[in-house]
Amino acid sequence: MLNPIVKINIFKKMKEIFKKNLVIQSSEISDNNQLGLAKLIDYLNNTAGYHSDSIGYSFESLWKRGYCWILLSWNISIDRLPQLGEKIQIETWVSQIKRCFAYREFLVRDNQKQIIVRASSQWIFYDINKKRPAQIHSIFFDHWKINQEKACPCSILNSSLLKKPVYQNKESTFIIQQEDIDILGHVHNSKYLDWVIKVKPKVIQQQYDLTYLQILYHHEITYPGEIIIKQNIISPEDDYKQLIYDQIWDKNRPQISTEIVTQWKKHNCL
Repeated sequence: MLNPIVKINIFKKMKEIFKKNLVIQSSEISDNNQLGLAKLIDYLNNTAGYHSDSIGYSFESLWKRGYCWILLSWNISIDRLPQLGEKIQIETWVSQIKRCFAYREFLVRDNQKQIIVRASSQWIFYDINKKRPAQIHSIFFDHWKINQEKACPCSILNSSLLKKPVYQNKESTFIIQQEDIDILGHVHNSKYLDWVIKVKPKVIQQQYDLTYLQILYHHEITYPGEIIIKQNIISPEDDYKQLIYDQIWDKNRPQISTEIVTQWKKHNCL
């Protein structure tokens, strides 16, 4: 099975990297005392916001000007998740800007400076009033020094791995709650992962660790409403690794809203 962990040389352009130090709080952990996966996404989102704020363009200031950033995709490789009380440092940089698209990278380091999470993401710059993508302002080119290193460039979606036989299908539904909605009136991007993790088989949740995650956001979901998760568990090559492909559908629309692939490894398996 694909190993998405990629070693990169991130030291040669440190001036292009923004850093944020954090401590894992009790309100952010899951049942195993590790940082929850949706909270990990929130941490990365927030660090991107801090980076933008550092050049004078916070979310609030962009919003007042009629613009915002909308997330399109995640590629995340996980060596391990940080524990309750653990000190971590999140590093982020912009690897590419192209018309209305920006590509942002992340590394999460533990207190020993070891990399424990790698993530790559794609964003689109959006004109709120015109309700369409907008050319990225020159201010970002001037203040974001581009570092072309990719933190997690591998992809499983559209690969041959998902063409293997499916040995288990399952459908689940969730009612969208008001607290799931962001300032744009859409379901917040981390909520999709929260839904998907909740419907994973108990054996996966209890005996496996998540090692890789890929999310593609195609269409927004709004409140009120209901979503359907169509889960396909791919036939494994062995008993130690598992690949699961999920589609999230808005029940009111005949189209896929989000695709999520998760790769899992059995506890204590090298």
